Amino acid sequence: MNDTKGILLWAGLLIICGIIFFLSRRMKKQIEENGIETNGVISRITDEGGSDEINLQYYARYRTENGEEVEGLLSNPRSNLEVGQQVRLKYHPKHKTNARLVK
Repeated sequence: MNDTKGILLWAGLLIICGIIFFLSRRMKKQIEENGIETNGVISRITDEGGSDEINLQYYARYRTENGEEVEGLLSNPRSNLEVGQQVRLKYHPKHKTNARLVK
């Protein structure tokens, strides 16, 4: 009985990971194909890692096409970015805080 619960738990976890991966890839593709290009500035860099790991998150502040100023998380940052640095990016038309650097 415990083996069955364990297998079902792992199967459920695998399905959830697959869904997250699929949605992430879909968002990336939508930004690349339909994203709105604009200028922004790196507004902050945070470390979301624990005490024994580094997981840097890069945020940029930019204006949307309707003039709204937003801060979005960059999904493809480069390691040489610094706060205050100007960047060219694309953001998702519906989910404006999801952005990618233009290469």
